[in-house]
Amino acid sequence: MSEGDAPTDGWPALVCVHGGWGAAFHEWMAKWNDHGYAAISMDLEGHYPINKTERREDGRFATEYPGLNRAGIFNDFEEPVDEQWYYHAVAQAILAHSLIRSYPEMNPDKTGIIGISWGGALTSTIMGMYNRFKLAIPVYGCGYLPNSDSRQGLAIKPKKHTEIVNTYLDGSAYFQNVRIPTFWLNGTNDGAFAMLSNQRSAKAVRVPATFRYELRMRHGHRPDWEPREIYAFADSLFGDGPPLIRFDVLRLEGDRAWIAFDSETKVVEGKVYYTKDQGIWNERNWEEAPAKLRESEISSTLPEGVTIFYFATTDERGLMVSLEYLLV
Repeated sequence: MSEGDAPTDGWPALVCVHGGWGAAFHEWMAKWNDHGYAAISMDLEGHYPINKTERREDGRFATEYPGLNRAGIFNDFEEPVDEQWYYHAVAQAILAHSLIRSYPEMNPDKTGIIGISWGGALTSTIMGMYNRFKLAIPVYGCGYLPNSDSRQGLAIKPKKHTEIVNTYLDGSAYFQNVRIPTFWLNGTNDGAFAMLSNQRSAKAVRVPATFRYELRMRHGHRPDWEPREIYAFADSLFGDGPPLIRFDVLRLEGDRAWIAFDSETKVVEGKVYYTKDQGIWNERNWEEAPAKLRESEISSTLPEGVTIFYFATTDERGLMVSLEYLLV
């Protein structure tokens, strides 16, 4: 909970959904508190908060009645759906939201959800099947997992496995219901959740999405809660912060690519990221190069042999926003 007197209309709040081997991280809550938000998190496998002085090998202590543990990558798919870990993790996040918005000092109309890795996949599912959140921030995790060549996708290949995940669990079953702003963060070479599935998910929701694709972004909890763009995105919707950079339609003619953008802050840098490789997504080599900025347009002449590229712009606050990638 944030300290001090609540704003006149109440505190905005975030539900924070951790990833694999994660926990209800106090540090994560404190990050949001420092930015003027209330926050709530829950351990999705029934552990106490991580004890930094008395650590077990995995750093976690189970409660007396911990409930279900995550069974690998949907390896409990043959159990009844309501006896699978993913089902209960979704329910826990929704219950946490109901709890935090019940406090009188909260603003029930300014609540969002953010999830990391497995928490990002859960966020992708929750935001389409539960309509009380006003923003969603999936990091790494996404939908369309069985169609991916990432670690998650390759594990969901038996026919029955794929069918159950796609029908009940994967975010793609619910994206058509999403009508809230979303912010998708990932790295170019993430081994668990490929940008391919990440972007397909973002384009399936009913409201234009915001992206932040980072060159070879590390996978983990702390690499996620550091980017200042996350808090700026929430501030632009729940506070009085200016919105992140918004892009028009990407255009490509021959080897020249360009796009117009709109920004309430001064844009000071543009880059183009590209790969000439094909094959498994997270094994491709990505390169970066300066892009040209001219008034409200960013452009680049692409090197020969480029297979995929995307633009990124940075404003005077040091906040970076990406454009969706394009297959050439």
